[in-house]
Amino acid sequence: MSDTLISSLSGGQGLGTLDEIAITDRAGGNDTVDLSSAETLSDVVELINASSAAVSASINTARNGITLTDTSGGSGNFIVANNGANNTADALGIAVNATQASIDSGTLGRQTLSEATRLASLNGGTGITASDITITDSNGQTVSIDLNPSGSEAKTIGDVIDAINATTIGVTASINGTGDGILLTDTALGSQTLGVTDLNGTLAADLNLTRASTTIDINGTDTQVVDGTGAYSVDLSDIDGSSNSISLSTLNGGAGIDASDIRITDSSGSGITVLDLNGADAGITTIGQLIDAINDRAAAGANVTASINSSGTGILLTDNVVNGTENLLVEDVNGTAAADLKILSTDTTTTTIDGIGLFSAQSGSQGALELVASRINDLEAGVTASTFFDGVGYRLSLVVDQTGSANEILLDAGASGFVFEETSRAQDALLVIGEQTAGSGVLVSSTTNNFEEIIGGVDLTVVASSDTPIDIIVASTDADFVDAVEGFVDAYNAIRSALDDFTDFNEDDLSTGLLFGTNEALRVDTQLSRLVTDRYFGVGGIESLQEIGLNVDDQGKLQLDVAELKEAFADNPNGLRTFFADDTNGLVAKFDQAIERLAGADNGLLTNRNDSLQATIDINQQRIDRFNESLDRQRERLLLQFFQLEQVIAGLQQSQTALNTLSPLAPLVSA
Repeated sequence: MSDTLISSLSGGQGLGTLDEIAITDRAGGNDTVDLSSAETLSDVVELINASSAAVSASINTARNGITLTDTSGGSGNFIVANNGANNTADALGIAVNATQASIDSGTLGRQTLSEATRLASLNGGTGITASDITITDSNGQTVSIDLNPSGSEAKTIGDVIDAINATTIGVTASINGTGDGILLTDTALGSQTLGVTDLNGTLAADLNLTRASTTIDINGTDTQVVDGTGAYSVDLSDIDGSSNSISLSTLNGGAGIDASDIRITDSSGSGITVLDLNGADAGITTIGQLIDAINDRAAAGANVTASINSSGTGILLTDNVVNGTENLLVEDVNGTAAADLKILSTDTTTTTIDGIGLFSAQSGSQGALELVASRINDLEAGVTASTFFDGVGYRLSLVVDQTGSANEILLDAGASGFVFEETSRAQDALLVIGEQTAGSGVLVSSTTNNFEEIIGGVDLTVVASSDTPIDIIVASTDADFVDAVEGFVDAYNAIRSALDDFTDFNEDDLSTGLLFGTNEALRVDTQLSRLVTDRYFGVGGIESLQEIGLNVDDQGKLQLDVAELKEAFADNPNGLRTFFADDTNGLVAKFDQAIERLAGADNGLLTNRNDSLQATIDINQQRIDRFNESLDRQRERLLLQFFQLEQVIAGLQQSQTALNTLSPLAPLVSA
């Protein structure tokens, strides 16, 4: 989400031109942030963080917008507003004037995945172009919808739906029940037929909306519906389109097709097409281009149609000559191209040539099945598709993402030509607890191989089936627990030692630690001390570390009495577990919450302070760079002035030398 372009938000319509926003933190500090240079949400976050020391910005936890957090510690109102005649704060969803310390923009794009589907991603990735359509409701009222105005054309399915719903005729648009097309519903209840036509393009046809309307009787009222089912879902029958993209170089196990000449002669004996794959037709590099070339020349050459065969495994050539007296021939002229394509034939009776098996030894990553698998996976329907080679050809494999009998896949191959075989049935794991005699024992099921808490405090994972009983002996030990607590004490004391070093003051040489006197260090010290000395309520009989042998010495470090800890474990192991591991009020949960507040990656105290200092460093570095540039310009100006002064002095010296060479003339005496 952080790299999302501003122009791609709001269903692809963008947020408009961003400008300045004004921020007043709860302590009364004011900042103006210029967002005009932001191109992505990440840019917005960075610009806010660089301009305000008391407010931090981040991508929100839902990953669909931004969050602003006031870190000033003040108690006034947190205010974010448009600065001047713009709507930037409103467009970003962060305009607020309240006492809250955090602002979440909420969703800046569409939440419904199918409405956010871009037109450019439909039609197998080739896209659908926005154009104008006409809709006529059952009362005969007609409206033309311009979906391609200059600079603001429809970009998503949601844009098309919004444009239709913005009209005043009796038709509403929505995503259909299967999530694979737009549903148009006539609400006018007139006597005519709901109709959709294209004006200057193919948008309605591409979205499958030009089909005849359906009349549905709802509570005795006839409602007309046009359902664009299949307009943007995967089509398993599209083997032709998928295979058309196969490169000729990937066939024959990767060896490719010999680039040579092929001659096709239809049953008239006179219709001939020659493909010169190593000359004039060298640009033919895919199956689709080869098929198109044959079909394009059918009028002037062999009257033969080329297509993908029904099994999707090769090229099918069909002779279209009526009452032809010869035979359909495909010959190699000077190479093996026809043989490589499996369409070489000199049969005297056939009118069709089927290159079956042509695609069976191709690279799986280039094949039609791989494209089908990719399109299934794009649906994110809880099923993962893949392909594999079984030694003869490639197969399509479908695996349900979730285990258990409730997640059994239901599959209808329809007219796709696929034949599916179940290789592994979805089922629950079964475990019998107790005696395996008639009427004894308890049968337990799990959607996975994990069985939790069927024995108090014990989780079991089944790794293999067994016909004989498995004995499980459960015994408690305090060794691992004591080791874990000792590790906790060592880690806590290490933090205390580091904090002491960073906040140290040396009276002899008056030196200080790196964090001496800082608010952040004081906050860390205070919260850590509180965590190990507080009482924890709502976690049972044990409410403090002191009760189990953990005490704080005069330096703020933890001291562990192992004997007392073991005694507490023996007396109340469940109480210890609750004290440490309760999800809400336990010691570990409290430490996690405190650590997240202090050093969390998103909005932690230390993280925000580090980001703020880094922003200050960057700003100061920019100022230094500007000062250096100014000094360089002044130095160059002074050097030029000095050079010019040197030239003046040199000229004066030359003049003085010339004057020194002059000799006085004797005065003239009168006769």
